[in-house]
Amino acid sequence: MPSTTATTVPEAPAKRLFVFDFDWTLIDADSDEFVFKHLNTELHQEQLASAGKVQWTDLQQRLLGELFKCGVTKEDIERTLSQVPFAPEMIEALKLMKSQGSELYILSDANTVYIDTILKAHSIDNLFTKVITNPAAFDEQGRLNVVRFHGLDKKPHNCPLPCQPNLCKGREIQKLIDSQTWDQVIYMGDATNDFCPSTRLQNTDIVLARRGLLLEQEIRKRPYLVKANVLYWDNAQDVLSATHAIFEPCSPALQAPSIKLSDEMLPKVVSTTPNVQVQAVKA
Repeated sequence: MPSTTATTVPEAPAKRLFVFDFDWTLIDADSDEFVFKHLNTELHQEQLASAGKVQWTDLQQRLLGELFKCGVTKEDIERTLSQVPFAPEMIEALKLMKSQGSELYILSDANTVYIDTILKAHSIDNLFTKVITNPAAFDEQGRLNVVRFHGLDKKPHNCPLPCQPNLCKGREIQKLIDSQTWDQVIYMGDATNDFCPSTRLQNTDIVLARRGLLLEQEIRKRPYLVKANVLYWDNAQDVLSATHAIFEPCSPALQAPSIKLSDEMLPKVVSTTPNVQVQAVKA
């Protein structure tokens, strides 16, 4: 009788969903603040002074009107956005995630014009399946308009967690989670409004929280609401190392002295973080 040879079917790669905040997470800046800081210092000071007194998205809409009246053009805004710092290690991490078949989404309280322009400036817009954020567009005169994602025409989302009225990130990430069957969900953020989506993850999932900022404070205040494994990171190099840990647990790249792996192969980073002036308000 002819001999039979057993065939080995390659194991399918894990199906992972990565969802990212944008400001002070993917980029090392607040895009709303960055535009005014570099284009009009007086309006930038008004932006900071008004933070907490006016709903943030509504404030940006008003200030963008003032910026237009000062003669700032669409090209000026796009050129400024192209200068927003985006660490090469973060871009490398994103490309690694995508190369492993993961789905990448951005879930942000910035706006579509800012995010799309910055992503295109670094030629990485093709990495993301979708950007979920406040809608924005230039009108025929070149004035940039931004409106709330969850507009005043809709019923309040009434989230009991610290979400802004214009966007409940928890509700939006839940839609993504429910849309397909995922082996693992990873959420990365820094601010108070990143806490709600962090509570939607399960014990096989991962929250990448930027160390020393408001998301970490919320998690430490109410750890019982977060089932997922929590990884605290400080900079883009840490995120790159964590990404290798997720896909290649035995990778030599994880031997950096600032990275300490837990039993779940999750690095814990100990260092300082940037001072973010408007984070609490925007969050």
